[in-house]
Amino acid sequence: MHGSSMLVAALVIAALNPSISSSSEPLDAAVRAYRAEQYTSALRLFEAAARKGNRAAQHTLGFMYRDGKGTRRDDAKAFAWYRRSAEQGFAPAEYNLGLMYAQGEGVKADAATARKWFVRAADHGSAEAQFKLGEIAVLDERFDEAFGWFSKAADQGDPDATFNVGSLYYMGRGVAKDDAKATEFYRRAAELGMPQALDVLRGLGQMRD
Repeated sequence: MHGSSMLVAALVIAALNPSISSSSEPLDAAVRAYRAEQYTSALRLFEAAARKGNRAAQHTLGFMYRDGKGTRRDDAKAFAWYRRSAEQGFAPAEYNLGLMYAQGEGVKADAATARKWFVRAADHGSAEAQFKLGEIAVLDERFDEAFGWFSKAADQGDPDATFNVGSLYYMGRGVAKDDAKATEFYRRAAELGMPQALDVLRGLGQMRD
């Protein structure tokens, strides 16, 4: 489930992707240490890779400082490492940087700058950012924009976004009212493991035997 303070988890496995790094051995050791919950060692190893410019390591290091893994929580350092990764176009870091601007963690709160980073992350394929932009649009009653962002996240299998697309079809907000489409998206959300979707389908008398 999504929440206003949710952070994209450290994608340590992404550090082993050859397209991200040309040298995986130090990162391999960092991932092993992280998985073994040897966070102090993992922090040191990720920092070594991060200082060499690896964007996945920079993001993971930001997460570890933000979450206090292997060190005391330090939002300023988390912000700095997220920013270095985000400036290299790494979608999870762009999203988390946006959250830090939105929540005023490690930096003065700035809704406009937060949205800028959410858009960058969304354009780079982040379902979390697409969902967040949908939420923002709903709060501003820009339902057509919300429908577009939720649809993008739903296409990636996000259960909350899938549920929200169904709800927008059901209410006729941002899209023409279509009960059949609403039911279709509620079913998809239920299949993705969202219990609220099952409750709605029961309420609509659409539960299959």
